[in-house]
Parts: sequence; structure tokens; C-alpha cells
Amino acid sequence: MYKVLLADDEMLDLEGMRTFVPWHELGMEVVSGVTNGFAAVKVLESEKIDILVTDVRMPHMTGLELAGRALERRKGIKIIFVSGYQDFHYAKQAIALNASGYVLKPMDDQELIHSLAKVRDALDEEQQQQQIYSQHVHPQAIEEVQVNAIREAGKLKKNWKLINDMRNYVRERLHENITLKDVAKAYSFSPNYLGQLFKEETGEHFSDCLIAMRLEKACELLTSTNLKVYEVAEAVGYRYLPYFSRQFKETYGLTPLEYRRN
Repeated sequence: MYKVLLADDEMLDLEGMRTFVPWHELGMEVVSGVTNGFAAVKVLESEKIDILVTDVRMPHMTGLELAGRALERRKGIKIIFVSGYQDFHYAKQAIALNASGYVLKPMDDQELIHSLAKVRDALDEEQQQQQIYSQHVHPQAIEEVQVNAIREAGKLKKNWKLINDMRNYVRERLHENITLKDVAKAYSFSPNYLGQLFKEETGEHFSDCLIAMRLEKACELLTSTNLKVYEVAEAVGYRYLPYFSRQFKETYGLTPLEYRRN
């Protein structure tokens, strides 16, 4: 689990992030949620934080100042800034600090989740690179890893039917606000266990698979029906049209309308 620190002087926004983001499904744990930069620095001094999500504008110490202090203590920390439209001029400074994300208020939960998923994937990749490096340094370790991988492969095949059943279960409910927690409940597993099993079996996180399935279904509906774009978005579980359009274009390089015309 990656450790997350939340900093926002608006209590409603802070509690909203705590409550509506599926942290465990993302492979993350919120270590603390604080309302000012000084409290955040104390947490950074006592905990090994992997991800900092901070409001740009806070009293006494801005989120940008906090980010600078966080980077001084841990160079590899990932930072996502949250900001109101009126503070968008801070974006340039955020870019200079190599921010991993910049989410505008009022926050769309899915946009924040999407940014967090990208950060998680970046951290996963960094860990894999470190493992590969260590394996090159120790040739014997490579052989041991290969042998373990061939045990593991046999064990994972046994879970393939469960993974297929999960995919079918989700595919039938794409129009709903379905989560890993819902799937886990249907199959009598804990969300953490099922999420880890899915990642081991498929090589991808459940949340990424869900997004891919939603967008694939959206492509099908755009080309085979006369549904309007917002109706397509709703039919595959998106309640916020701009987020659907943005995620669609990031994936296919075209807006939903452009995809339909082509």
C-alpha cells in the first residue's frame, strides 16, 4: 500500500477526499488528513509518505511551499495539487515542481481518482525498475525469480475462471457505479484480496480494466446506435460528460464525436 497524506484547509473537501476516493482499491492508504502546511510537515517528518495531495491555497504555508519542503525530505514523493479556478495561475509553479497532477475545484471524484491511478502506475513502474536493477546486480537472484515465476504461473491459471467471471459480471453492469467492493461482495472475497489476485492474474489493476471496458463499450455504442454522447456516457457509467470526453480522447486520440464520424 502506498502511503498518502492529504492537506486541505477546507474540511468539507478534506473529508470528501477521505470518503469518496476508493483508496484501498487504488492500493493506497491515507496516513493522515491535515488542514495546514505545518501539520503536514510534522507528518512528513514521522512517516514515509509516497503521495502528497495538497490544496494550493492554504493559510500560513501554501501548498507550493509545502510541496517544496516535502521534496527536500523525500525526492521521490509524488505530488497532486488541488486548486480553485481562480488559482490556476499557480499551475506554472506546480509544473516547475514536477507535479504529478493538478485537479481543479470543485473536484470531480473521478478526475482525482484518475490522477491517483496514474501516480500509482508510475510508482509501480519505478519499483519494477528497481527490482530489475537488483536482479542484474545479483545473477543468482534472476534464476530464483524465474523459478518462482513458473510456480506462480501454475497457481494463477487456477484463478482464470474467477477472473473471467468477474469481467462478465462487470460487463453486465457497466451502466452502474460499480466498484471492486461490489464485485468482491458478489463473490464473497475481501476487496484487497480480490484486487491483488486480479493484478497478479492480469497484470493490470481492476480500476484500469474497468475504465478500458467502459470505453470499449462506449466505442461500440457510438458506432452502432444513434444515442447522443451524453447518453452513451451514462450507459457506460459516467455521470460527468466532460470527464468522459477527456478520458475517451486520452485513450483513443479522438473525442467521442470525432470517433463516431470516423
